[in-house]
Amino acid sequence: MPAIEQEIRQDARIPSGYSVSELLASPLFAMSLTEAASRLIAIYHQAPRAVRYTSDLRRWLVAQAALAFYFERRTDASREDLTVTRLTEFAPLHRFASRNTIASYIAQMRQYKLFTERESHDKRLRPLALSETAERLIRNWFDSHMASLDRLDGGERLALSQADPRLLYYSHPPAARALIADPRWNDPPESVKTFTFTNLGSNVIHDLVARFPSGNTLSERCYVGELRPGDLASRYHVSRTQTVRVLNRARALGDIGWDGSQYGENFWISARLIEDYRGWQAVKFEALSRSMSDACAQIYA
Repeated sequence: MPAIEQEIRQDARIPSGYSVSELLASPLFAMSLTEAASRLIAIYHQAPRAVRYTSDLRRWLVAQAALAFYFERRTDASREDLTVTRLTEFAPLHRFASRNTIASYIAQMRQYKLFTERESHDKRLRPLALSETAERLIRNWFDSHMASLDRLDGGERLALSQADPRLLYYSHPPAARALIADPRWNDPPESVKTFTFTNLGSNVIHDLVARFPSGNTLSERCYVGELRPGDLASRYHVSRTQTVRVLNRARALGDIGWDGSQYGENFWISARLIEDYRGWQAVKFEALSRSMSDACAQIYA
């Protein structure tokens, strides 16, 4: 047994898994979520082109399926390799993209160096491998969520993950499969979908919600200061026209707005958008907390 595994087993605590209702009931969840949003924005800036491409929820789901297949193969040699064909035949993804679209998404992700083709004895298979850049990004993403869960209960998920890289490989696939299948995540409320089913993707909605102090009481209009579409467009490398179009859709739903001038100061976010975002994110934290708990039990029990 490796020394690191011996050390972890001697003092391992199986971390708690949470339900959506338990997360939303926690007085610390809003603060934890605000911090998580800020960390996700920081991950975007590590590799903006690749992260921006996968921030549309439909492409995110395809990328997560690919990661799940790849990690399952790493922990179980009897599993099939990750291939484009296998992804295009994965029925749960057909709700969000056609076979041709899935293949196109993966081709684009290869251009962004998220996946690479590896050698195979069978030239017909053309298996894919995760690039070092992509593994670093998904590990940072995973650890960011572990840190947020630790905030809720003083747990040691982050320390465990950083000490034992296998926890990502065992934890990610069950969580990804759960989210791909869960309409609470893959079909979010309209207030959230307005952002996440566009090229602006989740980056902008993380940015907006992170502006609202987590300790503040929600009101019909939650004021967060100044926001100019051009600043958002520049920060996330998208066109101002596209940014304005998405913001105007959210504005028409009554979920954002400006008092006074058209754009600028006195920007507000609706309580509905913040609550919908928190509920949507809680689904992801539920999946990750439970998969991490199960992975620890599997490895260290």
